[in-house]
Amino acid sequence: MKSASTIRYYYRLSNSYLGDAYSLDSTSTSSGKLLPIMTKSSDGGGQYWKFTPEGRCYRISNVLLGSGYALDNYNDGRHPPFMAVASNASGQCWHFTPEHDGYIRLTNDYLGNSRSLDTYSDGEHLPFMAESSTATGQYWKFTRLSHQ
Repeated sequence: MKSASTIRYYYRLSNSYLGDAYSLDSTSTSSGKLLPIMTKSSDGGGQYWKFTPEGRCYRISNVLLGSGYALDNYNDGRHPPFMAVASNASGQCWHFTPEHDGYIRLTNDYLGNSRSLDTYSDGEHLPFMAESSTATGQYWKFTRLSHQ
């Protein structure tokens, strides 16, 4: 994020691997879990992401679920991302590291710089926390959408 004024906007998050055709969204599973997913880019509220400053990091939420939920990751061995009730959990404390060509790497305090938000290369392209590398799914583009 370049300045405090940029946090007044919503953003669409797409990555280099999938391009602008797919964006980060959220959904509810049949068991009630709230999960981030990659869907075709649209004007749906799940693709309008908000970055709320929390000290030295940002909490990431979207319009669909509201500020009461934030992007986090489970503490099991694979650390899959999910939408959790907003709190001071270290998995909700996200850092944005500039990469090449204007892309951003997303890491959080819980896993540190060793893992980054990525998407699988299968047909579903679900987000996951991968070992940080030069994989194109770890390079995220923030497209400013509208004023909050």
